[in-house]
Amino acid sequence: MGFLLKTLRALFLIQCLNLARATGVDDAKWEHFQLAHLNDESTFRIEDKSRQIAWSWLVAAEAVANAIIDKPELGVIPRDSIFVSINLEEAKEKIRYARRIYECLEVSNLPRLTTDNQLELEFDNEQRTRITSHPSKPPRGRPRSNIILDEFAHAQHDRQIYTGALPVIAKGGSVRIGSSPMGASGVFWDIYTESSQKYPGYTRKATPWWEVFAFSRNVVEARRLAPTMETAARVEMFGNDRIKAFFANMPLEDFQQEFEAMFVDEVTAWITWEEIKANEEPSDKYRCAIASMRGDEPEPVFDAIEQLAEWIRENKVETVFTGGFDVGRTRNASEFFLVGHSNLQSYPLRLALTLDNVPFTTQEEVVRRALKLLPIAGLFIDRNGLGMQLAENLSGEFPGKVRGVDFTMQHKKLWATDAKMLIQKRKTPLPIDREIAKQIHSIKRLVTTSKNMVFDTARNEKHHADKFWAWALALAAALTDWVDEPDLPPTTGSSIFIS
Repeated sequence: MGFLLKTLRALFLIQCLNLARATGVDDAKWEHFQLAHLNDESTFRIEDKSRQIAWSWLVAAEAVANAIIDKPELGVIPRDSIFVSINLEEAKEKIRYARRIYECLEVSNLPRLTTDNQLELEFDNEQRTRITSHPSKPPRGRPRSNIILDEFAHAQHDRQIYTGALPVIAKGGSVRIGSSPMGASGVFWDIYTESSQKYPGYTRKATPWWEVFAFSRNVVEARRLAPTMETAARVEMFGNDRIKAFFANMPLEDFQQEFEAMFVDEVTAWITWEEIKANEEPSDKYRCAIASMRGDEPEPVFDAIEQLAEWIRENKVETVFTGGFDVGRTRNASEFFLVGHSNLQSYPLRLALTLDNVPFTTQEEVVRRALKLLPIAGLFIDRNGLGMQLAENLSGEFPGKVRGVDFTMQHKKLWATDAKMLIQKRKTPLPIDREIAKQIHSIKRLVTTSKNMVFDTARNEKHHADKFWAWALALAAALTDWVDEPDLPPTTGSSIFIS
């Protein structure tokens, strides 16, 4: 294998785990970064990593090994592990990984599972070791446990989580932090770069795509040459077909952040990652129906609308919604967003529908269904170009509820400013959803050669921030008085420029 195995857990997993069965990949092999991780005996380790490199699977395997290996004569005893993930579904995924890894160990006399549910495994060994997982909250109790903070750059309340984690290991245990970057801010960025203070004792490791067999055609050469190359050149030289497809279909900054472990600067972002994270709510406490369709099969989005209507009836919350519809067809998807009007004067996102390459008659039917089933007080529809007929039809059918709006430079400035104002005041609860967050963050404040201020996506011809504009339209509609004012311009929010 060409790698010295220095720890019992590394040796145990290499020798005893059926890797193909555990991963579902017939030709699976241990990656260099995985072996380095398993060999690390330091108390603190932080890894700045590419997406989709199986880091979560790795730390689940590590947790299983740490729960089972019992060699006190070598100073190794079974130890609990606590995962902290960004949402409930991600928390469940760690236990799914751990359970599958346990089932694929080819060794006799394994301790049995006495607790086996979606968020916890417990073994019947003498120590009764446990592997537990929960969404985005500070760990408490369980001294001498190992703490794993997964996708930590994307975690809400990251400072509280980190502060809560350290006392757990005061008498033993370790902290493992791994994440793809989320801008040049936050606790993950600060620990990894030590920009504001020193964080001594950390082992730091960056793992971009080119160091991973799943993406790189020649890992050995790429580790030597790729770091000094431009992104396009290293993708061309070392990237496999999959990584080349990602690169071709993503803005450069997004690709560098998601796959090259780069911290993208916040200087030109209109809405920062910190502002987005401050408004994100975990899925176990917050309801937003997210669905998409492609072609002419509307069932997924119809189901999302109906489920939201049922949730409103059962929970008796937010009896008023407003919406925004950014119209696209083949090059860009149409986006239909609804925000609720809460008693706290906030506007939580409750519906986010993506209609990709959908006929306009079907798009119209989707909006019509929502207008009939949900308490929508007002809806702004982009009537530029392709949306003109759709806006005209629906505003005629639902007078006083639906208005077409023009995407002029001045209107976009007002909508972007209102969205910025509300998100800074934490009035816009959002689901933890990478694509929604990415498109909100993609909006840049740009100055033209004629000194006009414009808001758009820089070097981004893939999505044009359609989700952002649908969301901004829904917020603009929320700030509009819909009673007897059919001729008002399509925003009544703040026109004060927020720097």
